[in-house]
Formats: sequence, structure tokens, C-alpha cells
Amino acid sequence: MSEIVPVSRYLTEEEKGLSRSLYEAVFSEDTKKFVDYYYQYKTKDNEILVLEEEGQIVSMLHLNPYMMIVNGYEVKSSYIVAVATHKEYRHRGYMRLLLEQALKDMAGRKMPFTFLMPASESIYAPFDFVWICPYTTLPRQVEQMDAEGQNLYLASQYQLFCKRDARYMENREAEQRAEEGESPEGKIPPYMARITDVCRMLSMVNSFQKRELYLHVKDPIIESNDGYFCWESSREYSRAEKLTEIPERIDMELTIGELTSMIFQSFRSCLSELV
Repeated sequence: MSEIVPVSRYLTEEEKGLSRSLYEAVFSEDTKKFVDYYYQYKTKDNEILVLEEEGQIVSMLHLNPYMMIVNGYEVKSSYIVAVATHKEYRHRGYMRLLLEQALKDMAGRKMPFTFLMPASESIYAPFDFVWICPYTTLPRQVEQMDAEGQNLYLASQYQLFCKRDARYMENREAEQRAEEGESPEGKIPPYMARITDVCRMLSMVNSFQKRELYLHVKDPIIESNDGYFCWESSREYSRAEKLTEIPERIDMELTIGELTSMIFQSFRSCLSELV
């Protein structure tokens, strides 16, 4: 008799605190002060996707929302954090189930990409996540600026970064207090990302010369990303559409991970978010 696989679901606002025991069990290196901060501030507006066994949360991942600036465009993205499974329930494919569901959900919302900070590349590479940039420590004088000042500085130096607003600044200050002034620099791995909506992502990438490319993209998880695309771009505009038929020519054939790597290599990115 085959084992029944639990169905994933998102916790309600009132239920989010129920995930704390799993967080503390898996991420035991985090201090109580930091976990208090996380559950007071970050779970206010995040999503927690879980699997349950006999009424107990046994596997989860968190989707923390960020407004991103990409080449001057404002787009919503989710930062995947707190991917965890109880020790007794590992090696059952639960993480895969949650991650694939989250990727499909983000695609359904027309979210162009998602990102994370991996414990190990080998965990996320099979899902076509690729390295995009290191953790960036901003100059002290920039850290001391208000949200508007930081956004102006970042826009002058980078093509991709998290937009600063009142909520971002409040969370950042609380996070720094929770870290008790310790700088994480030197301990933090670089970030990985994955495109979740090919057309939206390509529409934010201009080119120095006018061009029209026909792409064959392979995505085994997100059906809407799997197929043939026409991408037109220039200095002034960029647009992409999925084709219903195989084009007469194919300029590039690549996996969704290879496309992610190609696109993000064209950006100067600044990410300095832990959770």
C-alpha cells in the first residue's frame, strides 16, 4: 500500500506561531532574541507553506515579500527562507513538494523571480536555482541614510536591489537589534535566484542594440515557462511573449536555470537581506 503524501497549505495569520517549534528545532543556531524578532516582525506579512502529519507541522518554507527594483521597474518578489523538515520526516520528498508548489504559486501571481540564501548549492541547483550575487555590506554612511537616500544611492550604483520603505527600515532596525550589533559579514553565502515568469523577467531587460530573439526554454516545474518565446528588445523597450507554435528559427535553447544565469549576469545586483 502506497504511503499517503500530505497536502500542502498556507498557514493563516493566527496559525503562523505554530511553526516556531519547527524553526527552533532546525535552526538551533539562531538566538532566542533573533527568533523573537523574526516571529514578531517578519511573519506579519509573509506566507508559510507547510505539510502536516497528524496535526503537526513537519515541513515548511517561508516566503518573505520584498519590493524589488529591477532596471528601474518595481516588482514584487519572494525571498525563500526557513526551509525546514523535522528530522524524523526527512528523505520523503517533502521539501521538493513544498518548493515546487511555491514556485508554481509564484508563477501564477506573475512574480518574475524568487531568490534565497542557500545552506548548500546542492539543495537548490536541481530546481534550477543559480548563483547571482554575494551578500553586500553597504557603506556606513549609506546605512545611516533614510529610505529615500538609500534608494537614490542604490539606484545610482545597481540595477537590482530591494526597495527601501518605512516597513523595510523598521524591520532592518529590529533585525540589527536582534543581532546585538554583530556583523554577519564573512559568514554569509551568496544568493541564488530562479526565474518564475519568463515573459515578465525578459520584459525588464533592455539591450544596447535592437534585436529579436527566439528562445526555447526548458522548465520542468513551471509549465508556463516551458516552451518557445519571442523576445524583442532595444534601449527603449523590451517585451516577450510565449509562442503557440515552434518558430522557424531558434536562436537559443536553454534551461530556466541557464536563462536565469544569463539575465542576472547583466545586472549589477545589491542584496543585503538575511531574512
